Amino acid sequence: MRVVTALQRRGEVVAVTGDGANDAPALKHADIGVAMGASGTDVAREAAVMVLLDDSFASITTAVGLGRSVYRNIRKFLIYLFSHNIAELVPILAATFAGFPLVPITAVQILAIDLGSDVLPALALGAEPMERDVMDSPPRPRRERLFSTAVMGRILFLGGIQALGVCAVFFWHIHASGIPYVDFTKSDPVYREAITMVQAGIVVSQFFNALAVRTDRQGVFRAGLLTNPWLLAAGCFGIGLMAAISYAPPLQALFNTAPLTVADWAVLAAFGALLLAAEEARKWVLRQRSTSPKGETR
Repeated sequence: MRVVTALQRRGEVVAVTGDGANDAPALKHADIGVAMGASGTDVAREAAVMVLLDDSFASITTAVGLGRSVYRNIRKFLIYLFSHNIAELVPILAATFAGFPLVPITAVQILAIDLGSDVLPALALGAEPMERDVMDSPPRPRRERLFSTAVMGRILFLGGIQALGVCAVFFWHIHASGIPYVDFTKSDPVYREAITMVQAGIVVSQFFNALAVRTDRQGVFRAGLLTNPWLLAAGCFGIGLMAAISYAPPLQALFNTAPLTVADWAVLAAFGALLLAAEEARKWVLRQRSTSPKGETR
């Protein structure tokens, strides 16, 4: 009890293992009490937070790794979902400040993105396999919030790149037509093509974004593109749904969209690949900073 109290006063997170009734006070007082399930007493098991069914300390390491993986997956889930909201909001603000009379993306298009293209990839990210380096990093601070500075920075970084991409394709399409802003109407073919580009740009960039957020520091190609097949399937479904919205006449009438050309898809894919490349470069910088001159991680 004195050892546990002394360590806690230093700000440490204390785990205590035990199997006997005399261990119960320390198990209860510790942040995490770990009791032996096979050889431990009922008193020890009742006082503990965790029970080792096989009495193996290696199970503690496995449990910590799984816990870290679950926490990381929750953060990936949030980064993926919140980053594209920036790409939906910024074009509307940009069009307002530029004096464009119509919105670059409509409410029904946003609904289609949120419910049709984002749900399945987000769920697949929640089931992402454990990363190889999950046990290499030190424990996170006890008071660290889920929306930490690092998480918010990553959301702004990825969302900002997506926003710049969709704004670029929208205004490039509008300016290339040579039509004054005031002459655009909702039924104008150029406007319909431009808002289709915005919606497709968000969907395509989110596919690359899902690949980018799969790992915190490790390169996605090193982790393996096929290690989460559900994520690839979900991303392809979202792009397929977007293609249907672009080409199917009933969906065109519903979403006020227009068919995109092969060149349009190539431009959108290039912006998505740029997002992935930027995130991989950011991870590389983080890995270099965390490595000492002798090659030892701090």
